[in-house]
Amino acid sequence: MPLRTRAFLLGITALTPGFAWAQALPTGGAYVAGSGSINTAGATTTITQSSARGVINWQGFSIGAGGAVQFNNGSGATLNRVTGEQLSSIQGHLGATGTVFLINPNGVVVGPSGTVLTGGSFVASTRDTPNSAFMKGGNVTLSGTSSGSVTNAGKITSTNGNVVLVGAAVTNSGEISAAGGTAALVAGNQVVLSEADGPAGIYVVADSKAKGNVTNTGRIKAAAATLASAGGNVYALAGNREGLVQATGTTTVNGQVWLSAPHGTVTVESTALSATNADGSGGVIRANGEAVSLGGKAVLNASASKAGRKGGQILVGTDSMGGTNLARRTTVASGATLKATGQGNGAGGTIETSAHTLAIGAATVSAGRGGNWLLDPDDLTIDSAAASTINSALNSGTNVTEQTSATTGSNINGAGTNSSGSGDILLNAALTWNSTASLILSAYHSITLNADITVSGAGKLTLTTNNNIGGTGTGDGTVNFGSGSAISFTNAAAGPALNIDGNAYTLLSHASQLSSIGTSGYYALAADLDASSLGTLTSSLIANSAAFNGTLNGLGHTITNLTINNPNSEYVGLFGQVGSGGILENIILKNENITENVTNGNNLYIGLLVGENSGTITNAHAQGSLSVTIHNTSSNSQISYAGGLIGSNFGGISGSSADLDLSASADSASQNVSIGSLVGYNNSGDITGSYTNGTINGTNIGYIGGLVGYVASSTN
Repeated sequence: MPLRTRAFLLGITALTPGFAWAQALPTGGAYVAGSGSINTAGATTTITQSSARGVINWQGFSIGAGGAVQFNNGSGATLNRVTGEQLSSIQGHLGATGTVFLINPNGVVVGPSGTVLTGGSFVASTRDTPNSAFMKGGNVTLSGTSSGSVTNAGKITSTNGNVVLVGAAVTNSGEISAAGGTAALVAGNQVVLSEADGPAGIYVVADSKAKGNVTNTGRIKAAAATLASAGGNVYALAGNREGLVQATGTTTVNGQVWLSAPHGTVTVESTALSATNADGSGGVIRANGEAVSLGGKAVLNASASKAGRKGGQILVGTDSMGGTNLARRTTVASGATLKATGQGNGAGGTIETSAHTLAIGAATVSAGRGGNWLLDPDDLTIDSAAASTINSALNSGTNVTEQTSATTGSNINGAGTNSSGSGDILLNAALTWNSTASLILSAYHSITLNADITVSGAGKLTLTTNNNIGGTGTGDGTVNFGSGSAISFTNAAAGPALNIDGNAYTLLSHASQLSSIGTSGYYALAADLDASSLGTLTSSLIANSAAFNGTLNGLGHTITNLTINNPNSEYVGLFGQVGSGGILENIILKNENITENVTNGNNLYIGLLVGENSGTITNAHAQGSLSVTIHNTSSNSQISYAGGLIGSNFGGISGSSADLDLSASADSASQNVSIGSLVGYNNSGDITGSYTNGTINGTNIGYIGGLVGYVASSTN
């Protein structure tokens, strides 16, 4: 065969592996560092190395179908560098007792019939390292900017080391096995291979100019695995072999799967990532980049594999729990599965899904009983799909934390729809669960509930506003209840189940418990309460003789059928008096009726909610009737103030209303009697965003107002 024709065929072989002829072998090899021999017999080339480490320069390094290259290098290492212009095509067999590096800037391909089996590590790279550094041992830095890529469509196995593929782009559609080490697919211009175990021992220098992708559609099984692109994307997809990345760990290496693309997108679709440790506990799965996308058939499983072992950890859109290096956007599509459960009585694990922009569909997320799932975006909007995922997690016993942090100033997406990035949590679909799991809603700013939260069993709920995570907040965030929304506890007797802004609340499940409210403390309605069981009262139900300076949060619930007739007290209402430290919020009164016939000449402060208020009342609504008849039989100068919500107000009222029939009459016209549909008398109190409905009638009344009877002073 003429030399020119043979050279041409060699070029075709190198560039297009499918055309390789049988038994093609490496050519032009010579040791340039270390020592050893190179011998070829028939279809086999044997390299016998006498030094611990060695470097061989080759004109070409390819193995055709039926050909074999064997490195007898003990437990040492041999670096093979191709100096010619053709890529390396492995269609036959490459074997080694120790470690083999194959460096070819033109590219490396392991074809469908190619096999690699090494006792130590196997490194195929289009990035090079100096001979002196390699011969010294220790860390190896692979660097270069060639366009050469590395592709595996065959089978690569390391029995006691790592499998590392480094190039401008890296693709695996075959099988990679490294039972005792790390399988690494790395696209980048500079990669450091250290002696540390696991993915942490393979450091990729982030580089936005390196645009190559890492794509896995094949199978990877190793103690640990990492797929990383310095500037491009990482794709874990399903191929003809149903792609699977499985990390099983060893006694010295935890089972870990890392997917990293700091300047690109990490995509997992129609494939499974699995991580367990050698002792059967769950391992670690970490997927992070500028953007992260988990498709509808993606499975991330860090669950325990042995009874009594705890679940592992899954991090999506972040490098560590609590939100380090957050992704710009993380999407978890409907149908995706994330599991980090314990086995048997083993404790649950931890899952975090984070990003500045987070979208979660109707996925399956479970960290197991006692495990924890953290959602950590800038803003969080919980729509019906996200609520379905959260409810499922809570019902499985997984504790869920929904946490927002300081805004980036851009439009932010929660677990559903767009909203401005102010650090808010917006609940637009109902959350309900019957387990011991806890739900934490922790907002950098406010929490707005446009849907119900129902806690059954021994579950717990924590609401935190102004958490100030990641910045300096304004401190003006609040918990807001949309129209008709409420928080309910169906088993409040299980213990303290509600905490709001660091305060534990006593839950009230029956109307009879209202009278147990003291003058201080934190109280909340666990459900709607029917006060008809209390009969007709002759005094205020709460704070009759001393002002209330605690907090009552109705949680959007209603107290119905409260009746007070001819009370013998000066301050009349559900609450007689609320002091300057008192807070009443998110409470509804329906069908409340108060009738008063005053004959003793005492002062009277009467309202369906509060007789006299010096505290803060927010989102309070009253509906019913109030009838007052004043017979002043005393020579005292009687003062009487009657209002649909508040009799006499010195405090703040916002977002509140009264819808009632109010009637009042006196024996003779008096300047000291005033009635108003919302407030009878207002002195220095602020009233904002409030309104009234109903009718008001007065006879011989000094002051009558549709909203306020008499305003002594007000800042609003």
